[in-house]
Amino acid sequence: MEIILLESFDKLGKIGDVVNVKDGFARNFLLPQKKALRANKSNKEYYEKIKSSLQEKNDELIKNAKEISTQLQKKEITFIRQASETGQLYGSVSPKDISNYFKNENILIAPSNINLITPIKKTGIFEVKIKLHADVLINVLINVAISEESAIEQKKISISDNDKQLDKINNSSDELELATKDIDEEIDPPFLDKDLKSSVDIKGETKIDNEVVPETEKKNS
Repeated sequence: MEIILLESFDKLGKIGDVVNVKDGFARNFLLPQKKALRANKSNKEYYEKIKSSLQEKNDELIKNAKEISTQLQKKEITFIRQASETGQLYGSVSPKDISNYFKNENILIAPSNINLITPIKKTGIFEVKIKLHADVLINVLINVAISEESAIEQKKISISDNDKQLDKINNSSDELELATKDIDEEIDPPFLDKDLKSSVDIKGETKIDNEVVPETEKKNS
């Protein structure tokens, strides 16, 4: 079905775009939720009339989403759960749990906007992407532990691992720089004067004022 979007959707389109979607998706979600219109002549004319107000509303939504993004950027959320000795949870942490956490912080984020394909079922620290708007995405850290003390310890280990990884990257960069420097020195020895190099050709003859002077004449002079 061909429709006109009244909202921006990730991987589908922006407000005003005319796109083709499956009939069921349009009938069961987009049209009844007033997120789109059928792309017929009358609706296209109607969209032109409401286009400005829709864009103003969307700009306001983006502004609010960016404000929330600033609050939540690099935020770490801790969930305390019972788990086995191997770290397997007796239960899980789902998008709904994360949504309820934000709700308690007076931040409304629908579970469907939390990009967690399967619930978290083990202890550890997980990076989860959250869609505040089609144009505003953030990452938050979910720390799942059996106690507050365990959560703190997991965070320390995570920071230590990140530092080690950063050191590894930096060391690799230093080694590459040294290797490149060695190659440059082999090709262009620093002890050989540039003017002298330019005046000596591969046959061992010296060029002076564009004239080639044999080595025997140089010795006699």
